[in-house]
Amino acid sequence: MNRVTEKKIETKSNWVCPNCLNKTSKKGITTPSRSEVPYREEASKSDGHPSTPCVLPTGSSDELHILTSEIKLLRGDVGDLKTHIKYLTEHLTQCYTRLDEYDARMKKLEKREEEIISLNNTIHNLREQLNSQAQSSLRNELEISGINEHKNENPLHIVQIMAHKIGVAVGDQDVDFVTRAGPRRKVPNETTDTQPRSLVVRFVRRYKRDEFLKAAKVRRNMTSGDLELAGPSRNIYCNERLTHGNRQLFRATKISAKERGYKFCWHKNGTILIRRNEGHPSIQIRNSEDLERYLGTPTQELEQTHPPEQQ
Repeated sequence: MNRVTEKKIETKSNWVCPNCLNKTSKKGITTPSRSEVPYREEASKSDGHPSTPCVLPTGSSDELHILTSEIKLLRGDVGDLKTHIKYLTEHLTQCYTRLDEYDARMKKLEKREEEIISLNNTIHNLREQLNSQAQSSLRNELEISGINEHKNENPLHIVQIMAHKIGVAVGDQDVDFVTRAGPRRKVPNETTDTQPRSLVVRFVRRYKRDEFLKAAKVRRNMTSGDLELAGPSRNIYCNERLTHGNRQLFRATKISAKERGYKFCWHKNGTILIRRNEGHPSIQIRNSEDLERYLGTPTQELEQTHPPEQQ
């Protein structure tokens, strides 16, 4: 064993840990060993961070009380916020529910609107069918206007006088009935100019009606004076009888056609026709849509009563 090895063994046997170096005296006072301070300094240096002493604030209890109060206030604000959020959530849910209800109602309204459009189209078609059937029921009738009206008159006798004047033989068996159209008016006389009601004649057979109508068209200039009837002399017009709807449509068509330069407007077998000039094709006006399409004017109710004209 050499001297170096002996030195290491001696150093190892004499080494004592720093805590064991603290010696307690007989009075119970503990004193740190001399080697403790260098050990603590070396330990603090080995941490690599400067040591900061912990200092307790002097008013820590007041600040703690303030902090506690602020936390309580914050908790109250958070509670109010939660309540408000809950309120908004409930109302938002109600809004969504109402929106769903409104959406369902809108869908129902849209469906009803489609149904209304379909029903309106059906009603329009049914009205046209009824009007066509009503017009067909008038195919044996004529309307004679311009004949003076008298009390206790005989309408059939007046028609037979007119038939004799135009050269058509009309017997009692050829006529179904003859009557004045519309409500009774004040009976006109020589001093009054009240327009008399038209005579409505229904023939038993259509061919007799057509014969009477054709002959009356030839005598366009016939007046009530030619029939030797009392009262002012008036022009006599004989036309096919139209339904109320077709009569209004014909009146509106005639006014619009005149405004737009159509020279001809007439009706035949219940059908309204217009023609711009000679040689041009005729145009059939069946309803207000046709009137607006060809003449640009829808059918309107005419409050004023216009005197009938020869067709």
